[in-house]
Amino acid sequence: MTGRYSLLVPCFNAANYIDRFLMNLSLLDRSFDEVIFYDDASTDQTKNLLMSKGHRVISGEKNMGPAYARNMLVTHASHDWIHFHDIDDAMVPSYLTKTAVLAEIDQHDVILCNVDWRDRLTNELVMNWKYDNSQINHDPLKYTISHPIGGINGLYRKSKITEVGGFNSDLRIWEDADLHVRLASKAVRFYVIEEVLSIAFRTANSASSDQTLGWLNRLKLLENYQQQFTEYAIQQEIGQQAQSTAARLLLSGEGRAAKRALQLSEKSAVKVPVARSLLWRFLKNILPGSLRIELRLLHLQFAFRKHYH
Repeated sequence: MTGRYSLLVPCFNAANYIDRFLMNLSLLDRSFDEVIFYDDASTDQTKNLLMSKGHRVISGEKNMGPAYARNMLVTHASHDWIHFHDIDDAMVPSYLTKTAVLAEIDQHDVILCNVDWRDRLTNELVMNWKYDNSQINHDPLKYTISHPIGGINGLYRKSKITEVGGFNSDLRIWEDADLHVRLASKAVRFYVIEEVLSIAFRTANSASSDQTLGWLNRLKLLENYQQQFTEYAIQQEIGQQAQSTAARLLLSGEGRAAKRALQLSEKSAVKVPVARSLLWRFLKNILPGSLRIELRLLHLQFAFRKHYH
């Protein structure tokens, strides 16, 4: 076996992105030792185009989503270290040069980087996902719950992905963030290169743009974590995240789910609301949780209506 680095690329109806992605690969300072594509039952010419250009393609018979596709790719990867990248995204030229240096020190299991999210049409910066090496190593589980990490952020020791069972294939959104929480729960060793080495391009019709579904999945995951992780500091973080999620759900018109999120916060011993105004501090001392939750929902609905009108 030669080389140590596998690039794993899930694809679905990606014919329009192939040339740009292959051009991006050609610009890397250091090439991956193998590149494997997984065609997730595309209805366009994705598979044929990739194969015509000499690339290895694993073919799925039924569309199963990115988590399943990545898991299948892991089973075919030959090397010790793996990187997942979506075919419609990009890497900066020094991506593997900089991450491999740390992999070869052999003191880390997951090497992360910052990611710029850009508008596909205008290339304007939409948001930047920044991570802190000292903070993630201080409390990896708490950090990964509070700082969602994407699927194109990391270079991973393949054995660690296998040990946690890979991605949860029941999820089509937040499956990447969940993977990092489960890795953290198994005490893997993280390192963050605090610079942008990956670029995600955002389009209106991408799965990650479905904000409502995304926040509903986020709530389900937080509910699962609340059951799994009983340490006080983790419960507190889950409660804080549940209250933030409630606001997002309410903005999406998901009132019942927002209420569930606030109830989750109370279960995590974080009283609703986290707002620190004198009035809320007083109400938190005299009102039961069920009533505070109803008042908080009304308060947020009023605040959102006032802000957007």
